[in-house]
Amino acid sequence: MMKIAIEELAGCSGCTIAVLDLHEMLLDVIAEAEIVYSPVIMDAKEPPEGIDIAFVTGAVRNEENRERLEKIRKRAKTLVALGTCACYGGISGLSMLSSNVDLFSCVYRQVETAKPDGVIPTDVPPFLYRAFAVGDLVKIDYYITGCPPKEAFLKKIIPAMIAGNTLDLSRKSVCSECDRTMGPVENWTLLRRHEGVPDREHCLLGQGYLCLGSVTFGRCAATCPKNNIPCHGCNGPSLDILREPCRDIYGMMVRRISDLTDKPEKEVEKELYDVAHTMYAFTIGSLIMEDKEMSKIRDLVKERGR
Repeated sequence: MMKIAIEELAGCSGCTIAVLDLHEMLLDVIAEAEIVYSPVIMDAKEPPEGIDIAFVTGAVRNEENRERLEKIRKRAKTLVALGTCACYGGISGLSMLSSNVDLFSCVYRQVETAKPDGVIPTDVPPFLYRAFAVGDLVKIDYYITGCPPKEAFLKKIIPAMIAGNTLDLSRKSVCSECDRTMGPVENWTLLRRHEGVPDREHCLLGQGYLCLGSVTFGRCAATCPKNNIPCHGCNGPSLDILREPCRDIYGMMVRRISDLTDKPEKEVEKELYDVAHTMYAFTIGSLIMEDKEMSKIRDLVKERGR
């Protein structure tokens, strides 16, 4: 019987819970494969040898994360990055906007639950100098994006992987799954999410809301835009951005807003705010995205980490 493992790194365990959200379908999965290791699901301390498919969730933020990633890579025939944290660093990558000293000082001295003595423990795994997507450190065979990956998508892909089948999956952006239409764009100005109530029928970006659907990979059924919430990019970059070295999330958004509104790109850039959190919230920990010619990630990390 095929052996499956799920390793947890720096993340919230939401991707493993997404697997549990398959509900009764899990009975079909375990009929064909045995889950031999998953810290969230079972009390197994170490992954065994001879794993057929291992899913790894979360980013790599400390030495223990890196060691566990390297171990699961050696013990698994196929390694799958499950979720946007594993694929692109995810929310954990935002920790790079502060120095390690400031992070530990905040956690152990400044929050309400901190102990009165303010002592920073020395028996925790050492932080790395930055966050990493798992593919920046080891060879990954497959990537499944999403924060977390959606149930409908996992229902297609997990049984297919266990059976050794291939699937013809959409490679389009979130916009391809959105049911909105482009309405009139007049006197465009950028709106914060809390400002006003968006018109449900027309494109959110056209209304002034910073919706990243056009630069974000799909397979989420455009759940947020369909519920009147602008896409914030949790599925990671669209394939046209990922494949082209000269394309970046920030640059493409500026260009598309400029094309949509007829505003010069320099004027558009003046309206954008908190670029680190609005453009790179889920990809800032990815060396692939950081190394792009037009990326602003390095400058943002240097500026915030001083």
